[in-house]
Amino acid sequence: MLFLLVIIGSVFSIAEGRFETVNKADEAAQARSISEKVAITIEEVYAGGEGHEIKIEMPPDIKGSNYDVSVNQSGVLIQVGGWSGYSYSFFKKISNYNLNQEEVTMHPNKNYTVRNVKDGKSNKVIIF
Repeated sequence: MLFLLVIIGSVFSIAEGRFETVNKADEAAQARSISEKVAITIEEVYAGGEGHEIKIEMPPDIKGSNYDVSVNQSGVLIQVGGWSGYSYSFFKKISNYNLNQEEVTMHPNKNYTVRNVKDGKSNKVIIF
């Protein structure tokens, strides 16, 4: 009887570990999806030329976890639950509405407008 209890306990422990792995994998997939969404939006806005803009809505959380998104000229970094993911982008000038930052932090549960504006002889992507 004790042997049967040990086996059942082991099976439950393995099953719990598998479910946790699946949840973490789903969290990582959602994080990757957000970083790709932001990177693609920046590419589309830049390709659209001066004045082109797209609104983007950040989800409130990823599987119940807070996350951070940082955007700079080389891509989009997302960090969630000890994991980080990066979506590369071709070099573009990135700034916030002050026009003086090289990195923009996007927060959960907020809406942003990504706009292509003229900055001297070149274009700049503004996130606000």
